[in-house]
Amino acid sequence: MYKRVYEFFKRIVEREQLLQEKISCEILIPPPKLPSKEYALEKGREVILQCRFRNSIGQAFTSKPKEYKGKIKDVLKMVFGKESEKAIFFSVLNAVFRELGFIEGTVHCKGVEAELCGVKMADYASKKFSKVKIVHIGYQPGHIKALINKFGEENVLVTDLNPENIGKSKFGTKIIDGSLNKQVITGAGIVFVTGSTIINNTLPEILKYCKIKGIEVLMYGVTGKAAAKILNIKNFCPYGH
Repeated sequence: MYKRVYEFFKRIVEREQLLQEKISCEILIPPPKLPSKEYALEKGREVILQCRFRNSIGQAFTSKPKEYKGKIKDVLKMVFGKESEKAIFFSVLNAVFRELGFIEGTVHCKGVEAELCGVKMADYASKKFSKVKIVHIGYQPGHIKALINKFGEENVLVTDLNPENIGKSKFGTKIIDGSLNKQVITGAGIVFVTGSTIINNTLPEILKYCKIKGIEVLMYGVTGKAAAKILNIKNFCPYGH
């Protein structure tokens, strides 16, 4: 999967003669204000790494940020690196794709938009299914609240990698350890997966298993905007700026 993204991006920047172009990536301080301390950004568990390229901004969530300044040519192989390097790569990818007009909405939402996003997510699912088992990978409280309100706690399963969330009851459903994603996904009708999975290297297994089972996948958030386009995955991020 990462090889596919690398080769696609490499072809684009070579074609557009961007290899020598400069980029800069910095931790976004302060992060966008969100409705409650339940959000990972508000807890400080994760941060947004923000890349600037010409007139465009690309962002990526990560728990292991590393600031960077350099040329695009030196970023390409970071897609195969550690989490901190992947965060640089995907924030750069988002910024370049936005500058080229391939994608929009690469800046994280703020305020009540995070809650409204959940309402739109629940509406999307309800238009496709009257009743369905939903798996939401990554704890985003606005999403979970809206999905449970629409489908009921018995039909919404949530996984997360944050030890502070695992085992806790949120809106009536217990957060499951993200290491169990494969087992949890079994029998699902639709899976909403955080773009952060492309940074922490858990996305390939999720996509592989969903493909085998024929389960629809939507990647939510700004982190995976450009990657979703390359990999032909639906992206859900209605309030990206």
